[in-house]
Amino acid sequence: MKTSLLGACLLAPLTALAQGAGPATSSVQLYGRLDASINSVRFSGVGATPSSQRSFLSSDTSRWGVRGTEDLGGGLQAFFKLESGFNVDTGMPSNAAQYFNRETLVGLRHKDYGSLTLGSQFTPNIAMSLRIDPFQRSGMGAMLTLFQRGGAAGILGYAPMHNNAVMYVSPSLNGFVGKAMYAMGEGAAVGHAGSYALEYSRDRLFLGMVHDRLRSTGAAAGQPALASVNNRVTSLGASYDFRAFKLYGYWVKADVDGSFGMRGGFVGVKVPAGRGEVNAVYQVRNVDDPANSDARLFAVQYMHPLSKRTSLYTSVGHQSNKGNAAFGLWPSRTEANGNPARGADVRGFQVGMRHVF
Repeated sequence: MKTSLLGACLLAPLTALAQGAGPATSSVQLYGRLDASINSVRFSGVGATPSSQRSFLSSDTSRWGVRGTEDLGGGLQAFFKLESGFNVDTGMPSNAAQYFNRETLVGLRHKDYGSLTLGSQFTPNIAMSLRIDPFQRSGMGAMLTLFQRGGAAGILGYAPMHNNAVMYVSPSLNGFVGKAMYAMGEGAAVGHAGSYALEYSRDRLFLGMVHDRLRSTGAAAGQPALASVNNRVTSLGASYDFRAFKLYGYWVKADVDGSFGMRGGFVGVKVPAGRGEVNAVYQVRNVDDPANSDARLFAVQYMHPLSKRTSLYTSVGHQSNKGNAAFGLWPSRTEANGNPARGADVRGFQVGMRHVF
């Protein structure tokens, strides 16, 4: 008798929710983007490395994915996402060791309480960068070239993604949204990581702040003499739509125990031009090393839509490197034959097509 009564009390709320929710609805969507461009790039000569001119057919963050949702009633929704990057120019996956290398996650969200996701996820830096980068993380002016951790940026940059991560995103409260991510170390050399963000969006204004903290072994951060190190990155971003044009700004500070720090940022603008738009950006990266390994990037792009899903674009860019800096112009390949050499300038011209589905 007592057991039956207890079971009824425990099941009552779930039964009421199921009765009030009605039949659950769900949807699954296949989506993607194909972006390819022809790039003509000139590397200046430095020391024993001569100047050279090269042409590339490059893929720019092309991807495909599957995402879906299921309404559970009472404002609660379950959702998932599986996304994989690939190269249009070769047909190869962009990461041979990780098939769904862009995001794999499952989560719950509620209109009043926010969302909770688990899996391999983009950090809050990616969401903010899409709001404050006039090039939308693509083309010769993409902010990922100078400021994203990995590649030529090395350890001095923001982390774009964490595996084994849990993230909570709050509902909007008078325009403010908070985000908190924690990634489990699970015995890996990268260790555990955290990323925390606060965003404000109202009318034509966007403001964002992200702070990352990554704990790793010294060897993983290029400091083999240290058992472990902390990598700390703080980023501030903003955009404002003046209607006649849209203005963007970014500032970043990165520090790693036992290493030189990095300070940088950019200003950018988007201007409507007939059916299309003109994007321009000027980026600065300063590193506190004895070689003065600083970098400057200036790029201009014209984007012309042929339809809602297909666009043509052309870009020009100039990358200036100093000291040990050896940044190229995304997305063209720059590693062949040692180019660009440390301290070499890079100039480029780009014509491309983008199609989304």
